[in-house]
Order: sequence, then C-alpha cells, then structure tokens
Amino acid sequence: MKKPCIIIFACLQLALSNVYAQSTDEVFNESVTVTGTYKPQLSEFDKINVAPQISDTSSTVSHKFSYEVTTRRLTSLYSPTRIKAARIIGEPTTRLYNSYLRLGMGNYWSPLAEFYYNSTRSKKVNYGAFLTHNSSWGTIGKRKKDVAFPDTYYGKNHFSQTGVTLFGKFIVGENVQLATDLSYENDYNLYYGFNDSTLHAVDSLAGFVHSATVNYRDSLHVKDYRALYNKLEWNFGARDLNVNPLGYSANLKVANLWALYKQNELNINLDGDVHYNFSMGKKKNYKSVGYLHVLWNGFYGTAKPTSGMAMPLGFTGVQPSVRSEFRNLFDLNPYIDILLGSFKVHAGLDANIGNFDFVDSTRFHVYPDVEVSKSFLKGSLALSLGAVGGMEANSLDAIRQVNPYIGPYASLKGTSHYDFYLRMRVSFSKKLAMRIYGEWNMFKNDLSFRLDTNYALRNVYEPMYVKYNRLKAGGEFTFVNDEMLNLAVGGNYYYYTDTTLLYRPDFDAHLTARFNYHDKWLFGIEMLLTGKVRGEQFSRAADGTVSFSTETLPLRYGLGAELEYRHNRALSFFLKADNLCYQRYYLWSNYPSQRITFMAGLTYTILTKKK
Repeated sequence: MKKPCIIIFACLQLALSNVYAQSTDEVFNESVTVTGTYKPQLSEFDKINVAPQISDTSSTVSHKFSYEVTTRRLTSLYSPTRIKAARIIGEPTTRLYNSYLRLGMGNYWSPLAEFYYNSTRSKKVNYGAFLTHNSSWGTIGKRKKDVAFPDTYYGKNHFSQTGVTLFGKFIVGENVQLATDLSYENDYNLYYGFNDSTLHAVDSLAGFVHSATVNYRDSLHVKDYRALYNKLEWNFGARDLNVNPLGYSANLKVANLWALYKQNELNINLDGDVHYNFSMGKKKNYKSVGYLHVLWNGFYGTAKPTSGMAMPLGFTGVQPSVRSEFRNLFDLNPYIDILLGSFKVHAGLDANIGNFDFVDSTRFHVYPDVEVSKSFLKGSLALSLGAVGGMEANSLDAIRQVNPYIGPYASLKGTSHYDFYLRMRVSFSKKLAMRIYGEWNMFKNDLSFRLDTNYALRNVYEPMYVKYNRLKAGGEFTFVNDEMLNLAVGGNYYYYTDTTLLYRPDFDAHLTARFNYHDKWLFGIEMLLTGKVRGEQFSRAADGTVSFSTETLPLRYGLGAELEYRHNRALSFFLKADNLCYQRYYLWSNYPSQRITFMAGLTYTILTKKK
C-alpha cells in the first residue's frame, strides 16, 4: 500500500508544480464587464452667442507648420491579429444662417429696417450685402392754448439714416487675401434747435411776416432748416496670410461726400505696412517683430455757393465765397515689439508731415510710440506704461458725425495730441476682472463747438479748436458668468487746465448688464451718468455787437433696457426702450432730446439648404 500511495502523491505534486509555473510565465487576456446605471454628462463649454450675425464655420486657409521628428526603432514580439477596416461616418454639416430680416417700429413714428445677406460656406470666397434704415418723424414739446409762443415747443426733430453696403472677400492661392466693399449712405436731419419764443423774438428773420398774432412756425417748411449728406465709399485691401517671417498688407479707400449746400469732400486714403518676425538673444529665445507702417490721407474740399442760394433758416451773415482746398497728412510709423519673458516692449515713433492745419504751409511733427508692459502672478496682474501721440484729421465727414448741427463751410484743422498713461489690469478669477488707468493728455487744436453768430435763431454750430491739458483717471469692473450674465460698471474723472472749455463733463459713469436665460430670453440694461457741462449762448445788440454768456447744461442720467424672446432658431421678437428716466437732457445747447423712446419688432433668419 505504501508504494502505490507514494506514486500517487508524487504525480499530484508534479501536476500542481506545472500549474504554478504556467501561471507565472505566461500572460492570458482577461476582461471584466461591469454593469450599472449609465449617467451621460457633458462638460461645460463657453458658448458663443452672436445672433443674428453670421459666422462662417469653414477655415479660410490651411496653415503650414514645420516640425522635426526623431525616429527610434522599437522591437515588438507581439503580432496583432488583423482586423477589418472600419467605416467612419462623417459629422453632418451644420446648417448656416446666411441672411436675416429685422423690422421694428417705435413711438414718434420711428421705423427700423435691416436686411443682411452672406454667401454660404466656402474656403475661398465670401460675399454679401447689408441694407439698413432708421428714422424718426416726431416733434418735441406741445403747443399750449393759453400761450401764444411757448418756449417748450421746438417742433419737428426729424432724422433719417439709410445705407447699403456690398462686400466681398477672396483667397487667391493659399497666401493672399483680397477684400473689398462698396457703400452708400444718406443722412438727413433738421436744425430744430429753436422754439416758438425764439422765433417771435427775432425781428431780422427775412421772408416772414412778424405780428403778435401770427405763429411763425406755421409758415415754415422743413426744407428751410434741413441738413443732408450723401457719401459714396469704396475700400480695397490685400494682405499676406503666410506665417513666414516677412509679411505685408495694403489698403486703399476712396470716399466722396457731398452735402445740400454745395459742399463736396473727396478723400483718398492709402496705408500699408511691412513686418518681419525674428528672434533675439544668444539662444534666440526672445521673439520680436519689426513694423513699418506708412499712411497718406488726402482731402480735396470744395465750396460752391451760388448767389442767392438759400442758407439754413436764420442766416444773417455774408454769403460764403467759392473756394477749393487740398489738405493732406503723411505718416511714417516704424516700431518694434519684443517679448522678453513676462516683459513686452513696444518702441517706435510717429513722424507726421502735412498741410492739414494750414493749407498754405507744411508742418512737421514727431510723436512718441512707446509702451512697456509686464505681467505678474502668472498673468493675474499686468501693468503698462506708455507714451503715444499723433494727429487726427478733422475733416468735414468727421465733424458732421460728432455734431450733426454744424453749419455749411465749417473750418477744418487737425488735432495734435500727446498721451502719457499708466494702466493696470487685475484678474481675480476667470469671471471677475478690474481695470484701473490714469492718463495725462496734451491737446492742440482739439475739436470743440460753439454757436455760430451768423444765425439769428442760435441753432447752428461752428467748429472751435482749443489748446489744453487734461488729467483722466478711471476704472472698470467686469463680471462674466459664461454667457448667462455679463456685468460691467465703471467711470472716469476729468480735470482740465482750461476751465472755460465747452461741452466737457467733469465725470461720467456707466453700468451695463446682459442676462441670457437658456438662450430663450435675453435681457439687457444700460445706465449712464454724465456730469454737468458748460454751454454758451449769445445775444446781439442793436448796433450789431455780439456778447456771449455761459450756461450750465444739467446732469444727464440715462436708463435703457432691451428684451428679446427667441421663439425658435429662425424667429425672435425684441423690445427696446431708451431714456426711461423721462429726462429732457441736452447734448448741445438749444437741442433738447425726446423724453422716452420705445421700439418693438422682430428678426427673421432664413436657413440655407444643407450641402
């Protein structure tokens, strides 16, 4: 019995030893299947909300990158089993919104119409058109039965702005982008800055019968005190899209402005730059780029008033003479940007030569163009210190957009300025940030306005160019909670070395908020507070002597709100309101505003066919 037992024990021992050795020397594929409740989750991403603007989702050019690959042979003893090729189903193309129509109507009979069209998805070509119209046909104030000539009734304050733009962008080859646009705009407004009391007090207003029982306004036509501007503009530009060290861009603008009272201004603007990227330092670890920017801005203006031509209502001066003037500015702006770790240095200058200020002589100016910035605490804190300067052309087109109540044949000069500033930006988190800044500005021939004494109704302005220095200090807090809430609050304080300046506030403050509820309801609010400004009036004595007196325009506090409801991806409704505080404020002396305005409308977006 002992011998068979020993043989059986030995066999079992040998079998167990073989199993142990096999488990250590060979590896088997094992899989574990775990079953449970599936919880689908999506990470949060920032959503871009640009409706109703059109965003082209196709890339315009493929960038070329250079890189090095270090090869190393790896030996593998594992030979995988061949599998069949899988068929990949492409993601469906997103349907584009390539056009929209926006219609609205407000009180004071204020229609709004916009139409936008953009071409469908393309890597090489993009083109479209934009048409807009916005106008108002109301009156300011009301007549009073018991007052013959009320000083609160200003009458009609009509205005109309209509424009059309055609645009296109083309990629030539893979490196050059060509862009062009052609636009026309028509601006119409009235010199409504006079009331019934002013009309009654003016005895030298030719062409009207003066009587204590006659209401002069009933004898007036809007054509007697209107302003009308037409502008045709063409832009063409080319730029290099390559990532090569050497690049360029060039632009041409030709614009012609003609006005009701035989005014014309032709503007030709040429600008371009050449830039070169290079590295600095022993290890070539400091990135730099050098720029050379060249600009020529030419203006040819003419005034051709004919004898006996009707000027705006209330004109008592001498008929303007026929004249033609050529003004130009030439700028040469070389500079270099250097990135030294957390430091960024911008160093250059702006050399300007031209005769815009004085047609009969050419002047030369050199302005600084320097900024040094540094970031701290991993980019949470950034400081910038800089000194810049330049000259801006106060052309007829630029002036009438600042003050639409200027008279015909305004005088033109260029504003020269030097700006020294210190700025700080603090990012407390991804949502909360703060900006604080201080500036010292030196102005020469800065654009301002005063009432033109050639108009007895005191409703027409003329440009006035002043020299002064200004201290500006301000800041702004911004809070962004994805796309749900955007909040900004800030303000500025101004100190002027010249205390006689007109229409310059001592401070301003603002608050804006945007709230988006599930991309269905969008609500916005804007609050604006502007300090008191100094205005000016004039009176004329019997001997023709003119005397000026100052007045203080009241504090301006504005409140506006906007509500939009998106019914679906194609249709939405909106409601806008402005001046909810019901304030009769004055941006310019003798020109009161409407107390409150409302507008309601809809936006309809047209879907394109899938391609």
